[in-house]
This record gives sequence, structure tokens and C-alpha cells, in this order.
Amino acid sequence: MNSSWLRGSLWERFTLRWTRSGPEQTAPVEMLREFREARKILIIPNDRVGGLFIGAPFYKVIRHFYPQAQIDLLVEEGKVSIARQIPFIDSILSAPQDMSVRSSAFKKIAGDLRLRSFDLCFCLGLDCSFKLTQLCGASGARLRVGFQRRGLRPFNIEVVPEEGTAYEGERYLRLLRIFGLSCNSEVRWTLAQDKVQKLSARVFNEEFAGGMIVAIDLTSGESEGLGKRQLEHIIGGLIERGAQALLFFSLADRKQVIYLKECYGRQVIPFEQDDMAATAALLGECAALISCNTDLLHLGLALEIPVVGIFDDDPRRWIPPQRRFAHEIEVSKVRQAGGARIMEGLEIALQGKKENA
Repeated sequence: MNSSWLRGSLWERFTLRWTRSGPEQTAPVEMLREFREARKILIIPNDRVGGLFIGAPFYKVIRHFYPQAQIDLLVEEGKVSIARQIPFIDSILSAPQDMSVRSSAFKKIAGDLRLRSFDLCFCLGLDCSFKLTQLCGASGARLRVGFQRRGLRPFNIEVVPEEGTAYEGERYLRLLRIFGLSCNSEVRWTLAQDKVQKLSARVFNEEFAGGMIVAIDLTSGESEGLGKRQLEHIIGGLIERGAQALLFFSLADRKQVIYLKECYGRQVIPFEQDDMAATAALLGECAALISCNTDLLHLGLALEIPVVGIFDDDPRRWIPPQRRFAHEIEVSKVRQAGGARIMEGLEIALQGKKENA
């Protein structure tokens, strides 16, 4: 990952020094008392892939221990619709995805956060973006909690992460256990069936009603996405099995979608991911998902559908260990994963779902 994502560009860091717009120093606090008595809480999920979904058990524990508190969640603008489906949160705040700490948008959001006078702010993720750590620091929250980051001081309560690879969501829960906050954190996601049915009727072809539909994620996330040959092998294999491919894509993938549509016609169904709630509704109707490490993969895990995840880093950090119907493929580069290997992974994931039904 680009180091400027983690630590900010040289220009952003210089700007913070020059304007002194970093986190203000606070007077000594009675930490445990103020932590226990917090009434206005801000949670900033990790903005790396899947951070919103991985953080759901954390939000549930916070709601359990602060039943009367106002709990706000700060997410990127494109994730607002799905974030509103989370029952443990009172209010959703949003920030532009492409935002520099020296931009007017950053200053406005930081000012809005300060006006809300938060008692407690959690910044999740060991390596979330530079802008999020600085928003936590600039939020004005009396207590600002996050994982220790080299060269950054946005928090007044820093937690040193343990060494080694561990599932990201479990790290968040361990953070809470330090403060004595622990309860049943299991979360199950459900979708409004009326919206699912209406959207399915509009998008899916009539001749495939009740047939097998497998979703393929064309978006690239933090690395490269699936290549042309991989997609041809996967879609061809699905058609041989009598299945149809639902292609989730973004604007950058439009050229590839046009090519696949020309090759396979009605055997593929393109759907642009411009509404996360609608994406979730369609994904919930699919038999399985094939995806690189993107938000869509983690949404599929949250909805408990079989997934084939292709990773260019350690998947143990991103996949819960109890997900037996998730098959991980770890490669140094996404496009090194052969189409045959991906299809084998699909069969394993589908079988795992049957065994755990």
C-alpha cells in the first residue's frame, strides 16, 4: 500500500504543521470515569476494504454498554445507504472519498464534528487512511482512541496492537476488552424483502427466474481486478453449469463490461455499483460471489453467501476464521490466480455452505 495513504503526503503533513490544524492538546482527564460516562460517541470505521462491515460487532458492543448514548458513524459518501441499515447507530455522517486534509471539505467536516462536542471517538483500523486519523484528532472529542501509528499523534488513548496476523474484527473487540467492554457481538445482516423482490424482478432475466446466479466483482479494490482471461474462463464455466453471471462494476470497468456483454449476451447481467443498498439486495439473491478483496466481498460475508476471495495479502486478516463457506486464494498478484483454480474454489465454497446449512 502507498505510504502516503497511511501517513499522508509530504505536502499534507507540512500543511498540518504550518497551520497547526492537528489535534489540540487537552487538559488531563479522568480517563476511566469519562470513558464510562460518555454520552456522545463517534465511531470512524477503517476505510480500507470491508472496514464498515468488519466493524459491525464493535458497534454492537458499544451500543450494549452505552444504551442511552448518541452514537454516530462517519463513513464515505458512497457507503451512507448501507450504513443506514446498521441498527446500532443513531446517525450517519459522511465525508468525500477523495479528500485531502488541506482541503476546504476536510476543514468543514472537522468543524462540524467539533460542534457536536463528542465525549469519545474511536478510530478503527491499524492502517486506515491519514485523513481519518486526522479527522479523529480534529474532532474535538475529549477522549480519542485508536491503534498506535508511527509518526502520528491524533489520539490521546493509544492502543499498541499485538504482533502477528489476526482477524481485523477481532482486533477491534480486543481493544474494547481492555476497557472491560465485552458481550455477545455476533451480527447477522438481513435485507428488506420488498426491495429485494422489486429489484430482482427488474434486473434478472425472466428465463433465469429461479436459476443459479453467481456474482462476479469487477472492481479492483486496493489492487488490480480480475483480468480478461480470468473472466472468460469463469463466465464460460458458469454457462456450462447452466448458471448466469451477475457483473458488479464501477464506471472504470465499463469498457470491460461492454466486451463481456458482446461475447456472452444475456448470459451476463451488468449492474453498476452506485448504490450499496441496491447492490446488497441483488447480492443476497445470488448463489455465490467471486471477488478480489473489496467491499463487495465483505458484504457477501456479512450476508452469509458462499464467496471466493482472491487476496494479494494474508487473508486471515480479512476473513473470519469461522466462515467455512468462504474459500480464500492467496497470490502475490490477483491475475496470477488461474480461472480453473477460481472455479474449484467456487465448488468448495458452495459445498461448505451446504454442509453448514
